[in-house]
Order: sequence, then C-alpha cells, then structure tokens
Amino acid sequence: MTFLSHFPKEELSACVDYLRMTFKSHDVDFVIENIMGLKKEYMLNEPSAKYGYVEKYELDQIRVYRSANLDNRGIMVELAGQGCRQFEAVLEAQGRDWFGFLDFVVNKQKGKITRLDLAIDDIKGYIHIPDALKFTELGYVKSKFNTYDFSGQGSLSNGEREGVGIYYGSKKSNLYIIFYQKNYEQAKKHNIPVKDIGLWNRYEIRLVDEKAMLAVDELLKWQDFSFVGRGLLKDRLEFVYSDTIRGQKKKLRKLVNGWHALVQDVERLKLKNEPSEDFYQRTENWLRSQAGATIRMVQLADDTLGRDSTIEDIINRSELTARQQHMLQIFTSSVQDFISDEGYKNQVII
Repeated sequence: MTFLSHFPKEELSACVDYLRMTFKSHDVDFVIENIMGLKKEYMLNEPSAKYGYVEKYELDQIRVYRSANLDNRGIMVELAGQGCRQFEAVLEAQGRDWFGFLDFVVNKQKGKITRLDLAIDDIKGYIHIPDALKFTELGYVKSKFNTYDFSGQGSLSNGEREGVGIYYGSKKSNLYIIFYQKNYEQAKKHNIPVKDIGLWNRYEIRLVDEKAMLAVDELLKWQDFSFVGRGLLKDRLEFVYSDTIRGQKKKLRKLVNGWHALVQDVERLKLKNEPSEDFYQRTENWLRSQAGATIRMVQLADDTLGRDSTIEDIINRSELTARQQHMLQIFTSSVQDFISDEGYKNQVII
C-alpha cells in the first residue's frame, strides 16, 4: 500500500500521535541541542505568532517555539502526527526510544508535558464504529463522560453511515476519547476509494496538562499500554448488553463483546515506532499531484512547437527562498546528519 506510508502492519497497534511539552527557560540552543539532540543549524528559524510565541525553529513537523524574554512560558516543543514519526527517526538514530526520551524530559530536565495523544490502530475490526454511535445514541453505554459528539455522513445507496467519528467527553476538558474510521479520512485525503485501503479504525485518547503528566508517569512505570486499557478505556467507557432491546440483539452483543476484547488486548500493547525520514514530503506530494500535469503539458507544448524548454528556462530564472534553501539542505541530508554532538546529556537546563 505505497500511497499510505504508515498503514498499520499489525491487527492492533499503538503509537504517540501528538506531543507538546514546555520548559521554563529561554535557552533554545539547550533545548534543541541537549534535550532533543538535534543540530540547531538544521532548523529553519522564523518569526512566529502561533500560540503567542515570538520565534520558531522548525525541521518540517518538529517545531520548537520560544516566547518573548519577559514571557515566563519559556519554550514549547510541538510534535504533531507526522512530527512524532519524524522524531522517532531521530530517536532511533540516537539509540533512544519514547520511554527514555520522556523520562529524560520529565525527570532529568523538569519539562512539562502539556498535551499527549495516544492512538490505537485497529485493522481487525474489533468494533463497528457506526454501530458504536448507534448504540450510544440509544443509551447502551455507561461512561464517566457527560457528553458526546459525532461527525460523518450517510450513504443514500445503502443507508449506512460512513466516515463516522465519535467524541466522548468535552473537547475543552483535559481528557476525551475519539473513535473514527481512519480509512475514510485517508481515502478522502489521497482521493482514492475506501475499498483500496481496507478496514482501519482509530481510537485516540487525548490528554492535556495534569492528565498528560499522569499518563506519562504511567507509561514510564509500566512500559506498556496496560494503564490505557484498565484506567482510561475500561474505566471511562463501557458498552452494555440488554435482552430488552428489540431487533438489534445480535449487533449489540457483537459490539459489547468486541469492546471487551479490544480493551483486554490494548492492555498488552507496546508503543510502536514507525520512524519516517520523509521530511517535507508534503511539498513533494503537492508537486506531484498539483503541478505535475502542468509541467507535463508545457513540456509537450515545447516538443510540439520545437522550442527550447520552457521549464528549464523557468528553473534557471528562479531564486530559492530561505525556506526552500533550508528544505534543499534537508532533502540532501540524512537523519544522522541532524544529530547533535551535544545530544541529550545529563546536564540540567537552567
């Protein structure tokens, strides 16, 4: 499945899908070189207004923000989904893993994890997410959450819901859980039929501030996902069976049994690493999907008219921006080149 570089290889797997951490310091050199273990010269430096920070250092989806000198928030590191995969390539090159890195950040450098998203990928189909939404609406669910929300669409041809997402808990709270049909999300993103992807459910646990810190403590304590199965999924959400239901007993029983099996199997999961060295791949993908046909059209016109290459002339007249020069440097380097000689020493940030 070449169009999906991170399609799960196992029936059930788990990964870090978002990480945000802060340091009460303005020493951005120390954070990049000594904590993240990266060479600062490989980071693109730009002004920033995001989240109220004033400066950004970026290696594609690996981003470090610095606040103004009198702003006591200090420095924030943000890794979104692809950023986590890219940073896993960095950790692998350094001989580290998530457990070692998080322990180093929290217990050695006094960093604070302010957001942590844990994702569970299911290509077995433990539950049918549209059925989970249906029986949630009908009340066959027990939960510590007070609210739920949902998204998706319906098929006029077969009456089924498609691309369903369910949000248990408030998005403004420091813990909520999301179920969604990731195959539909990816099909839309890549403009391909869902059947070409196959079944792919994702269950995400999003944790903020103190919940994120508690989750990191548990991850470091158990070195697996047992606390996710026991303490987050089983404790927070349960589908329940009732003989009183009419006409949908089989579907409800299948959902309840599938949920219990999922929770049990999640407890045995390890964090997977899927390191990606594809930095700035989105730009190359854009060039292929959006500009490729135009380039081909101009080349064919040149061939037909017997004129010199218009594309070559355009290239020769173009000047690279600072960002493009940075991207060229990254394209022509390996992850090992990014690794700092200072890297992740035991000295403590001031």
